[in-house]
Amino acid sequence: MDLHDLERQILRDPILLRLSTLAKREKIPVFLVGGYLRDLLLGIKRKDYDLTLPREASFFIPAIESAFDFHFFTVGKGIETSTFRIVTEEISMDITFFQGRDIAEDLFRRDFTINTLAFSLRDETWQWAEGAMEDIRNRKIRAVSGRSLDRDSLRMLRAVRYACTLDNFSIDEMLKEEISSKKDLILRIPAERVKAELDQILLSSRPYVGMRLLYETGLLFSLLPELAGLENLGQNEHHHLNVLSHTLLAIQRVPWAIERARMSERAIFLSQEDLLCLYYAILFHDIGKQDTYSKDERERVHFYHHETFSCQASEGIMKRLRFSTLLKEKVLYLIGNHMRILNLPSGTKETTLKRLVHEIGEATPLLVIHSFADKEASRGILSQQNDGIVETHCIHLLELFRQKEIVNPPPLITGNDILSLGYQAGPKVGHILNLIRRKQVEGEIKTREEALKILREGFSLE
Repeated sequence: MDLHDLERQILRDPILLRLSTLAKREKIPVFLVGGYLRDLLLGIKRKDYDLTLPREASFFIPAIESAFDFHFFTVGKGIETSTFRIVTEEISMDITFFQGRDIAEDLFRRDFTINTLAFSLRDETWQWAEGAMEDIRNRKIRAVSGRSLDRDSLRMLRAVRYACTLDNFSIDEMLKEEISSKKDLILRIPAERVKAELDQILLSSRPYVGMRLLYETGLLFSLLPELAGLENLGQNEHHHLNVLSHTLLAIQRVPWAIERARMSERAIFLSQEDLLCLYYAILFHDIGKQDTYSKDERERVHFYHHETFSCQASEGIMKRLRFSTLLKEKVLYLIGNHMRILNLPSGTKETTLKRLVHEIGEATPLLVIHSFADKEASRGILSQQNDGIVETHCIHLLELFRQKEIVNPPPLITGNDILSLGYQAGPKVGHILNLIRRKQVEGEIKTREEALKILREGFSLE
């Protein structure tokens, strides 16, 4: 696509046409920059606009607010680095002041050449950093200058994120080497900004690529030193890879696991938080193996109760990275229970599976998907023998999950019903209610009359 075609597309956008008209009338050098132009070159249309203008033209921002009848809020500290932002259902717009004396210096201070395109809405002219067009054409993520990462070390993570979110883009080898040499600078970045980038990497279309790049550049161990002990930790006959390689492969297999689960239960819906919960749980699920490694008298490797140790280490990581309480609790639940389906033996009774679905509840699909991905990343001799068993249990659990009388059965009796039949108040009442519900979940009783009959005939708590 040539630049004239791009200009026509830009000025056909009603938002940009109005901004261009306003910039020409007020004689203000307003530039459309960054991702909008990059994606336009790649054939991707967006509705989020990045604009930049001289600081002395700050009076133009109220003029934009007036013209569009909206009000910007500010992000950042200090007038020099603040971003003026508006986010609605229709558009997202960011306005910043030049970082430097003019647009050329501003572009030179940006992160990667692919983000340095600038189009003047006043003059309808173009500027970009050296190599920008070639790098977009070659789908290469390259730093604008040797000081790019020093100016903002979060750009190391952002490079990885672009490699996951931009189709067929890769990081320039020199940039990868620079990231590796400066990886520990990431520790200076506030935890909230780090987690935001990690979230986007995991929610991208290629999270495995992102995790692999974090590992290859050393960023993974700088951010999550708890994973370093897994790198050379061998496993038992259930596995063909060391623990870290198994973990990364499990992340790669998540999309397959989701589709496999949906083949059995098409109504599965996963929110963005569900996906984050799933990916973080898989990333952390085997951290405890380094603390529980043992061999028996026959030299067989074991990791007894490693899920408990994984939960302890994961809780520390999530506290450090400022996870929300809700997300942290969901991740810990998956980690703490991730062996339950995998450990079910062949011939497990229907009643046992029903109790499991009732206990796990709404987390059943996530735990099934986790189990699918985990077993797909395990290709040892014993694992392959158990493949069919795990798959059968996963599919059956999803079938049972569809039955709401198992997941959340309506109560057949209350505590008052128990007391009215002469039982004494106390913990015994709760115990009876739980046993009645278990019989209901297992299908042994289905009606209130059947529950009351059991109570009248004498209820054994033994």
